[in-house]
Amino acid sequence: MDAALLSHLTPLARDYLTHFDGSPIRDFFAIDPAAPHEQMASPTMRALIDARLARERALPAAHRAAVVASIHGTMASVSANTPRVLENIELLKQPTTLAVVTGQQLGILGGPLYAFYKAFTAIQLARKLSEEFKELSFVPVFWLEGEDHDLAEIASTHVLNAESQLETIHYRPSAITQGDEKTWKKQVGPIVLEQAALDAMLDELHTALPPTSFTDEIVALVCECYAPGRTMQEAFARVLAKYFSDDGLLLFDAGPRAMKSLGRELFRHEIETSPQLSERIVLQSVRLEEAYHAQVKPRALNLFFINDDGERLPIVEHERTGHDTQRTFFLKGSRRTFTLEELLRFVDEEPERFSPNVVLRPIYQDTLLPTVSYVAGPGEISYFAQFKPAYEWAGIPMPLIHPRMGATLIEERFERTFTKFQLTAEDVLVEGHGRNTALFDQMIASDLEPAFEAVLASVDGLLEDLREKVVRAEVTLDGALTGLKGKVLTAIRDFEGKTLAAERKRHTTTKAQLDKLLASLLPGDELQERELNLFYFLNKYGLSFLELLKSALRPIALDFHEHHVIHIKDLTIGRPSASTAPRELPLPQNG
Repeated sequence: MDAALLSHLTPLARDYLTHFDGSPIRDFFAIDPAAPHEQMASPTMRALIDARLARERALPAAHRAAVVASIHGTMASVSANTPRVLENIELLKQPTTLAVVTGQQLGILGGPLYAFYKAFTAIQLARKLSEEFKELSFVPVFWLEGEDHDLAEIASTHVLNAESQLETIHYRPSAITQGDEKTWKKQVGPIVLEQAALDAMLDELHTALPPTSFTDEIVALVCECYAPGRTMQEAFARVLAKYFSDDGLLLFDAGPRAMKSLGRELFRHEIETSPQLSERIVLQSVRLEEAYHAQVKPRALNLFFINDDGERLPIVEHERTGHDTQRTFFLKGSRRTFTLEELLRFVDEEPERFSPNVVLRPIYQDTLLPTVSYVAGPGEISYFAQFKPAYEWAGIPMPLIHPRMGATLIEERFERTFTKFQLTAEDVLVEGHGRNTALFDQMIASDLEPAFEAVLASVDGLLEDLREKVVRAEVTLDGALTGLKGKVLTAIRDFEGKTLAAERKRHTTTKAQLDKLLASLLPGDELQERELNLFYFLNKYGLSFLELLKSALRPIALDFHEHHVIHIKDLTIGRPSASTAPRELPLPQNG
């Protein structure tokens, strides 16, 4: 279905995905997202590649060698050095290899479905570019966002239970009590997984997932990735490795000292010139808000400092007064202060203490990696619209911002519901936010609404017919008649609502069927890809579902103009020959 029909998209994201050339959005990006998909690679895409290659040639060979060594170590640490991974690591050693990058916070169990879609889009785009520019190589890289400290956002995920109700699965470290996630200031990546917290998480998962013949193997996979003593980042990386190591996806951790050392000049530049970067982004944001919205607000200084307790605290510059020319800084939420010289000394001697915020993180990413494209979700696209001046400030080519694919998976159990009510998945998705009762009213009481509309029109007409006579009798009664009409029509509307509510209650079976359909397609009033975890589907269809899903997504992963509706009943591996029946999905024991 046309992605433009989704009301979940902001106007900015909608224009970027479906109307780039004919809208103001083109003024905020370096290159059209459709550039790699034209019949001949566009001149702007070629120019971007050449600019990135020129930057790579200007870097010392030790820079790329350090990045490759770090990636190799990360892949080895999660037992993901498959032949395809090793091949891509070898390719990345070459100065003519560029990276298609994506990334995500370390959501438990791999986070929502869109994290899977982002990684798969990056894999397919790297292949596409390698075919288009045969003299070069492109590899997919996933940035592990372990420095983020938003524990509340990453420590839960969602599945549907046997009644199609949304269930939340939590991981809560012993260092916090329930509800304290919002005050957490430490990086989430290094959090060490604990047996008791893992047991509680597994209990929630066991209780929530409908039991099938695949449940034991899925729980075993969770236990393999999320083992006591491992970090949150390693566990997330292991999930991604299970999904994509055979596809050659490389995982990158930008947190170690060796990587922060490569960012020294960027950190120093931000500190010495602040608030220049923020001022540029603010000016861009003002222009952006003439047509759209600004997603992020930059700080005067876009760096965090990691203190001795492991807390990630914003660096803030003191206001200068009078003739004071000395620049001094403090850590928000603490009493720690620095002179400019002391802060720069930390950059030189302990660069691992510095962590970029959401504004500086893409610049840090593309300082380290040979990025030619970043695969982004709708929210990320919105903040990249603010960042073109940031790339100019840093002297780095702004990459192609390629939209990730979007999809909704339709379980077999809903096919009869669609047929019974003569609905399509598109009908439900276009309803937009929430459990809109208009769909249900249409299904169960198609004759009630027209009847009430006829009554309303009739009453409105009869009262209007009185107006001339009323005004002739007393002109001041004209307003009173208008008020009376409003009250009468409102009373009829209220009565219509009560009648429809009674009808809905009478049709409890129908309501239950439609509620389950809405819960699967729009769980929590959001698109499925933003709420449900892939483990829900693996539990229903087994680990073989991964390859079935990839086979279905491969031809469409780069078509970002569409939101793809995938009917699971249609999934097969490959294209069967005339003499070979399609490979059917194994059905769970509970049907």
